[in-house]
Amino acid sequence: MAQYNNHRLQGLDYLKKIPFSDLKAFELICNALPDKIHLQLANSSTIRYSQLFSLPKQSEVYCNRGTSGIDGSTSTAIGGAWVHSLPTVFITGDLSFFYDANALWNAYLKPSTRIIVINNHGGGIFRILPGEKDTPAYDTYFETVQQRSAKQVCRDHDIGYRKASSSLGLQWKLKRFFKPSDRPQLLEIFTPRKLNDKILLNYFKMMQVE
Repeated sequence: MAQYNNHRLQGLDYLKKIPFSDLKAFELICNALPDKIHLQLANSSTIRYSQLFSLPKQSEVYCNRGTSGIDGSTSTAIGGAWVHSLPTVFITGDLSFFYDANALWNAYLKPSTRIIVINNHGGGIFRILPGEKDTPAYDTYFETVQQRSAKQVCRDHDIGYRKASSSLGLQWKLKRFFKPSDRPQLLEIFTPRKLNDKILLNYFKMMQVE
């Protein structure tokens, strides 16, 4: 237990020093999540980051593991929201969200649904793996670099849209994001594509220091 607490404190100290990134965004999100929610986590980066932090104890937490990793995550969350009595919060990455955006093309979106999209402009999880990063082949076939925004998707499906690209901005948006509304809401968080992997790997190294 002493060793665990030591590693935990080192991790918390590291989180205080890092710039805005995927890791910092997930820390702020997890700290702001309301109690008693139906929490849906997309596959890959989302579930990997979320398990690093405490989630609301009175919530039900689900993760969709698609055949190819990301397919169906949004559909699962929207379907779950329709049958669940608790407000639904769906956290997803950009590729998962855009891949399954047609899940929002229906007449049964509940106003209590909240969608958080971590947009790091590609499959950021692949940047922590070995390989020649920032080459045409890697960017196209592994990371799948993209510059899209969820704003137009929200316009198409009558979903409230807001965005954040800094720690202070995200904290401000999260304070009001979960309040009741007459339509679903989406928060798109833009993080630095070429910095996220370094911050995460250094976090793991920090936790290993004796």
